[in-house]
Amino acid sequence: MRNIFFNLMFLFVMVGCAQPTLNKVQQVVEEQSELLVDCGLIHNKYVVLYELAVNDSNHIYMISDSEFPVEPRLESPSKIVPYKDKYFCFIELDEQEMPVADIKEITGYSGNPMVEIDYTPKWCVVISKFGEKRALVELSTYEDWSSWFDIVELWPYLSGYVEAYPVQMGMLSHDIQLERYPGLSLNADSIKRELFDWNGVRIKSVYGQMYLRNNTTSTVCLSSSTKEHYAVVNGRDSLYLSLCDSLPIVLKPLERKTVEYRSLSGQSGLLFFEHLASEKNPWEYFYNLFCRSTYCLMNVNGEELKTKVMFHDIGNYGFEITCEKFGKETLFRILNHGIYDKEDRIEKNTKLWWTEWNNRSEADKQKISDAVDKKLSEKRQKINPDKE
Repeated sequence: MRNIFFNLMFLFVMVGCAQPTLNKVQQVVEEQSELLVDCGLIHNKYVVLYELAVNDSNHIYMISDSEFPVEPRLESPSKIVPYKDKYFCFIELDEQEMPVADIKEITGYSGNPMVEIDYTPKWCVVISKFGEKRALVELSTYEDWSSWFDIVELWPYLSGYVEAYPVQMGMLSHDIQLERYPGLSLNADSIKRELFDWNGVRIKSVYGQMYLRNNTTSTVCLSSSTKEHYAVVNGRDSLYLSLCDSLPIVLKPLERKTVEYRSLSGQSGLLFFEHLASEKNPWEYFYNLFCRSTYCLMNVNGEELKTKVMFHDIGNYGFEITCEKFGKETLFRILNHGIYDKEDRIEKNTKLWWTEWNNRSEADKQKISDAVDKKLSEKRQKINPDKE
């Protein structure tokens, strides 16, 4: 009897230890996912909870209904939590991925995400940094969208959002172009430390894309008497950005448009970077200026706008560094502190899953392919029940 008691106690401790620890934000995401499962809105075995963005106020997650425990670009979860007959798979920006062997052991997954196709993003959930649910956005209500800025319900939770302006402007990307290739003698960390104030390698320009959306039911016109269309402001210093499209820009009612921009050269830009170099962590400080202190200087229908520019927190976790000689090919990335490099993860996991697939027997490959074909057929039948 005593042995049975100790065995039960040991089993209880082991099961308790096997459960991953969730922070207060993850706990709310888990609770929301449980509700969606209980309401019958999630059908597959795996629920992928993908952290899209973190800013000063909020965390934004995408909740997807999946037949495999990773996301389609093959990022792996850092935590897996069982719930009824499902598995909640947390993919976090700042947490190390689990080994694939552990994912298979916990979930019993025996397929391969390189060939399986049933992955449906269904919702975005916004959680405050204090663990309060702020919004649940159903993605199926948006049929035609190409960027997260098109999901209007997310705007209030993105950095730099200002309500009730006729034109909503948002920074989609901000990349760095160097004057020349730094050479093989320097590694990325060396360049990162010296880039703002070193004579050998200098920043040529900051460039990227800006999102424009006419929020009104009338035509609006964007114009400017100068080339200083936007300003990234740091106290008395400003880095001025200029649209590459010719002005004026005319937007039809509710029209969306993506335009290119590039920073202006000159003394103001040199002073901006020189003073930025004195900051304790200049790159993270620079990133935060884009999030919090970017302003529009253009006129809307002849009147000065002068409003903050919204920031695309999703997918923007640092800077892509390029060089004029190689066009827009990325030399390296400078990421915010604690953020893992998604591209490195994806490259590594792609090789791993392809190797896993190629090592399978032909019979096993055929079995998985047949199961995928069967699911596709069942889906077509549900969409078009009158067709065979």
